[in-house]
Amino acid sequence: MSAPSTAYRFGDLLRQAREQANQTAEVMAILLSMEPDDYLAIEAGLRFPDDDTVRRLCMMMEWNYLETQRLIRNEMSSPGRLTAPPPAAQRRPGGALGPLGSSGSGRADSLSGRLKEVRQYTGQSADIISALLHITPDQYQRLEAGEAPGDDLLRRISMVYNWNFNELGTLLRAEQAHNLQPRLHGNPFPGTGQRLEKVRAVCRDLEGMFGSLPDAEQEVVLAQLDLIRGTMARHHRPKAAPPAPTEPQTGPARRKGGPPVAPMSPEDRKLFS
Repeated sequence: MSAPSTAYRFGDLLRQAREQANQTAEVMAILLSMEPDDYLAIEAGLRFPDDDTVRRLCMMMEWNYLETQRLIRNEMSSPGRLTAPPPAAQRRPGGALGPLGSSGSGRADSLSGRLKEVRQYTGQSADIISALLHITPDQYQRLEAGEAPGDDLLRRISMVYNWNFNELGTLLRAEQAHNLQPRLHGNPFPGTGQRLEKVRAVCRDLEGMFGSLPDAEQEVVLAQLDLIRGTMARHHRPKAAPPAPTEPQTGPARRKGGPPVAPMSPEDRKLFS
């Protein structure tokens, strides 16, 4: 729906939309980070949601934000309206969804883990959560499996769960950086011989597939390979050549910087023996 109709009170429209989505007031209160009594007061017309809650409701229900705000303002200005005391500041322990994304535990250290934790905490199916996020159930399952969402979907997630968008972005970048690190199981760095064999295998595959590529793609591949070769050449240090073998000295011994030294006579050798 594009916007709630002005023929009914806002609370009635909210209750009808909740029932059509097969949601309970308890679950709606959790998704909106408020007490169930405060949510029921909104449905009863005793209290009106603040701006952040209205934005999240419009995101969840696909309502037009401006028209929804106009409906609420008109109802608030009507005479004879019943009011309830302001909501309590104290949240239920473990009930509200904090900025770190968990329902009070704070254990999940990944976006996928937090989504799964909250879904299980609220007892919702992937179909319901995917409808709230305006994606297919398969897309939602991939999120729980670890697929990173785009910026638009990440913003919808932050709106629905009242999570900080920037903190979610930092969390995703940390996950991606961690996934790029080598796993320290067994030998994470194979020997040079094994790596050279992998290079030869890649070259053989490239050679086998190169001929089937169109001319334009062949040029692209050649340019990429040339770039790789240039990068390797900048870091390549040729091994030092081994020293040349010295020829055996055949002439008389020569002192450094002086005349040749005559060999010792047999009599001189006897003196030093």
